[in-house]
Amino acid sequence: MSIERAARLKRMTFAATSRCSCGAGLAYDDTCTAAPFKGPSYWDCSAILLGDAIPSGQPGAVTHTDRLPFAFWEIKSEHQPSARGATTRPAEENN
Repeated sequence: MSIERAARLKRMTFAATSRCSCGAGLAYDDTCTAAPFKGPSYWDCSAILLGDAIPSGQPGAVTHTDRLPFAFWEIKSEHQPSARGATTRPAEENN
């Protein structure tokens, strides 16, 4: 695993149980900013955020869930106590 990928995985927040239609967990990068907000404002497919997703039109590409804005979707994060340790974080990082 590259140092850049490891750093990105460490700062990302993953959903406790919600997944993209491709099977990867939903997540957001704590350092992302989308105007006019300070900080992240939507859940996205972690495969897209990590650069693992195959671009549309390429062999092996799959459909991903659209971005889910925090204002309209309630998704439990891995950091919430009621998640009881559940996470969709990739296995290589799930220690």
